[in-house]
Amino acid sequence: MASADNLVWIDCEMTGLNPYLPPKDLKQGEDFLPDRILEIACIVTNKDLEPLDDGVEFIVKTEKDVLDRMNEWCIKQHGKTGLTQACLDATHSMEQVDALVAAYVAKHFPTNAPALLAGNSVHADRAFINKDLPQLASKLHYRILDVSSIKELGRRWYPQLGWQSKKDEAEHRALADIKASINELRYYRQHLFKPIEPRR
Repeated sequence: MASADNLVWIDCEMTGLNPYLPPKDLKQGEDFLPDRILEIACIVTNKDLEPLDDGVEFIVKTEKDVLDRMNEWCIKQHGKTGLTQACLDATHSMEQVDALVAAYVAKHFPTNAPALLAGNSVHADRAFINKDLPQLASKLHYRILDVSSIKELGRRWYPQLGWQSKKDEAEHRALADIKASINELRYYRQHLFKPIEPRR
């Protein structure tokens, strides 16, 4: 059901974490090729963190030379998860993925209600969305719900809970990581946010 109280959970896998800034070691005359989105998944939940459907997941068709320029961590990790090969085999362009995810988000929110973006360290995903997926970016609220902020406060204020992050063993595939983030926030809601009795 479309509602302004829904949450749009997004996770992206990228070629790296630098959407805008040229690296310091860029030599004069070398082209700066910013990192880009390889995969995006999106699930919309209601305000009680219940998914409204199975969500969507798309892999962006990516040229081999782009993948070969990834940093060492991404080459190893995306190779291990199968994402690198999936990008070579994919059929969706960045523009097509942008339109498809934007349409998915739009159906879950009222026409004039921007979608509140949720996820772990989701400001990083938002930077890439702003650059690579302008249609989707136009659907999103300027505020975000960052599960990492709640985790860091809980770790400092309630150390007795242990604070083994629910996402420390991330798979680094977009859909699995979103589901882990939703479960993580459910855990924090149960242990950190106590119900308030209604006023009489």
